[in-house]
Amino acid sequence: MSGPKDKPAKSPEGASSGEAHAAGDSAEPGPVGETGDETPAEIRAANLARTQPAIQARTSALVDQLVAAFHEQVRRAIDIELRDDIGPTALAFVDHYLSLVRDETREPIVTLVAANAGAWFGELIRREIGGTWIGDGLEPRRLRLLLEPQFVHFSPIDLAYEAIVSGTVEPGDPRVPGGATLDTAYHLRKQPSPDHPDEPADHDWIAERLDEAPPVPEDQFYSLTGRYETLEMILGLLASREQDRGRQPTRYHLNDYVAALTPAK
Repeated sequence: MSGPKDKPAKSPEGASSGEAHAAGDSAEPGPVGETGDETPAEIRAANLARTQPAIQARTSALVDQLVAAFHEQVRRAIDIELRDDIGPTALAFVDHYLSLVRDETREPIVTLVAANAGAWFGELIRREIGGTWIGDGLEPRRLRLLLEPQFVHFSPIDLAYEAIVSGTVEPGDPRVPGGATLDTAYHLRKQPSPDHPDEPADHDWIAERLDEAPPVPEDQFYSLTGRYETLEMILGLLASREQDRGRQPTRYHLNDYVAALTPAK
């Protein structure tokens, strides 16, 4: 399928490298995420998760609460039980449910659904792929997922906003909280590997590989199914790259992210 509704091959946050360059072009759906553009809040959350177990426990409890609420929302709306044992198959049901909310314009409703759906999406990825939640245990939009198989981190709740509206949510959109700027990127390392300083960083290399993939329709592009497939593609490409370099698989943990995200003094 081709035409104006098609999107180019998916980059780390879902856009082609032609649409969104590392330099930060404003073309939708936004700049490719990169290590080095994290906010102080994100760095602080990672440090708090490492140093204050009570906050990490509160963050886990918040995720559990949001996921339970989403199970109930979906059950009531479409009479489907989102069982953990069906894995990514459940994404089809979730995308269908989110399509029913597409015309909703009331910010509190959209915010509630995005928080619940995003937490469910992040938990699916955590179970299927592996990762660690960070946050303050209070605000859903401060939740981030740090993946274990590769150095990739992102905001599932912000991805859910775009899945609901099936498009880019611009600053000032009345469907999101006032002043909110969504982060719908899959953030990768921006700097080249110290062992391969002359080769492109993961961010640039992945953008090039995904730019070679065929276009996808816009509704698939923004769906949680599409986001999951993009993430699987990114992880597979990164694993192949490491294998070609002769490196053994690495599991990234909280301390690795804290070290990488904290600015050098």
